[in-house]
Amino acid sequence: MPTLESLTHPAPSFDQPLEMLLACHDRIRRFCDLLDKLSPYIAEHGVDNAVKSTIDSIVRYFDEAGPSHHSDEEDELFPILEARVPTAPPKLEQLRAEHGYLHSCWNAIRDDLLALKNGDISVISRIEIEEFVRQYRLHAAIEEAWLIPTADKVMTAEEKRVAGTHMAAKRTPEL
Repeated sequence: MPTLESLTHPAPSFDQPLEMLLACHDRIRRFCDLLDKLSPYIAEHGVDNAVKSTIDSIVRYFDEAGPSHHSDEEDELFPILEARVPTAPPKLEQLRAEHGYLHSCWNAIRDDLLALKNGDISVISRIEIEEFVRQYRLHAAIEEAWLIPTADKVMTAEEKRVAGTHMAAKRTPEL
């Protein structure tokens, strides 16, 4: 059901690629919140249908949207920033490294989440989940403080349009 906020503030489209990336960070934080709540919920209720459904949603999001989000940033923003912002290369290298680390952290917990859902294990590592969640939240905050505002300043309207077109094309199934 739409909320009043969603009716007055429509979700960004690929016509607004930087806003789309920021909206993705909001979704990442919501999925991180779900991961935070998973272990305490399981301790109280066990692995019920709500847990299984939540795990399916989390896995789908971080298997599909997370890598696409990182690819969008690296393909559409990083080259422009590298070319125009003299201080950008070390910052972008750090963000690339964080993307790789987040992917590794995700792989470490993904299989455990699916094993938990399927009844193959009864507990998951809270430490690995906490590390993934902490790192993703920190990473998003860094991008929001530097990457997105810097890209907004140096990219032309046409470059933003092209970036949005590329981002949309990656998500359009080939016929």
